[in-house]
Amino acid sequence: MRNREGKHLKTVSEVCGELGITRKTLFYYDRIGLLVPAERIGPQSHKMYSETEISRLKEILKYRHAGLSISEISRILGQDSSIRKEVLLEVLERMMKQKKEMEKNILSVRGLLESI
Repeated sequence: MRNREGKHLKTVSEVCGELGITRKTLFYYDRIGLLVPAERIGPQSHKMYSETEISRLKEILKYRHAGLSISEISRILGQDSSIRKEVLLEVLERMMKQKKEMEKNILSVRGLLESI
């Protein structure tokens, strides 16, 4: 489908199928303002997405797969590289702390196993 300006628009189903996400995820991103549809069409206000929104969604998914929280992604989107780098360094520091804690837990479980 094309809008009045000639932009190709995709439905929720098309976007979800293309990117392998659920409708629930897409609706959630809309509800929190992270990814707003390009248009809402018809009497039931069907959400429609242009390539601009789909590119933004791909960026969101890239950051989600890297382990960033929604709030961290919100801080990054649309920012220049210095802000993105700052946030990503914070995320990396958090993840390194989590990794150290997990390594301690693993050692504890190994010790428990050896004592059995």
